[in-house]
Order: sequence, then structure tokens, then C-alpha cells
Amino acid sequence: MDDPKESMYVWLTDERNRTLLLFALAAGLGITSLVFFFAGRSDSPTRAEFSLIVAAMVVVFYMTLRTNVY
Repeated sequence: MDDPKESMYVWLTDERNRTLLLFALAAGLGITSLVFFFAGRSDSPTRAEFSLIVAAMVVVFYMTLRTNVY
């Protein structure tokens, strides 16, 4: 029987799976920020909403740097 840690490592080293996970993370951070903004009572974004958007942008920036081939 395969070792679960080894199979998880193999699954995470696959470039397609890693890209999908990072994209899902960025989308989740952005959607969470939008939900907080629309559910909140303030007309301007709070620090948490701004931080979530910045985190999503950092993940997308990391994805573009990681997948670039020079």
C-alpha cells in the first residue's frame, strides 16, 4: 500500500494540481473579500477586506513568476 505522505507529495508536485490549488486560493481570497464588503455596513473597504485583496494579488503575482520560463 502507498504511503499517504508520499502520494500527497507526488500529487502536490504535479504542476497542474499546484496551479489549480493556487488559483483556487486566489479566487477564494478575492471572493471572501467581496462577501465581507457587501455584507458589511461600511461604505468603504476595511483593513481585512483590503488585506484579502492584496493577498489574492500576491498569490496571482507568485503564480505568474513561478510559471514564467526565461
